[in-house]
Amino acid sequence: MFVRMAYWNCRPECWGEDRELFESFAVPTMTGHDGFVRAMLLATPNEAQRIAFTLWTDRAAYDRFVASPDLQKITDKFAHMYIEGAVPDPVEYEVRAHGPDA
Repeated sequence: MFVRMAYWNCRPECWGEDRELFESFAVPTMTGHDGFVRAMLLATPNEAQRIAFTLWTDRAAYDRFVASPDLQKITDKFAHMYIEGAVPDPVEYEVRAHGPDA
């Protein structure tokens, strides 16, 4: 398995809109890609930082998604929310171990 965690800062007035757009656009877009497993949007109330957590079956599946135009489409769709126009900063991880699914 492979994880991408993208960190970004969201304008305060977009609280709620970020979740709606994530659920209505980002997740359905990723769902169309082979190897997509799960996505979550993480945030602390009253703080700007967001973390988009995505899980893929393997690095190759993730790389195919990144090579497609869909990642840029998602980034562009959220662009009006980014503070100072700073796009998400991704960190990528190989999953080394995990417990049972909940």
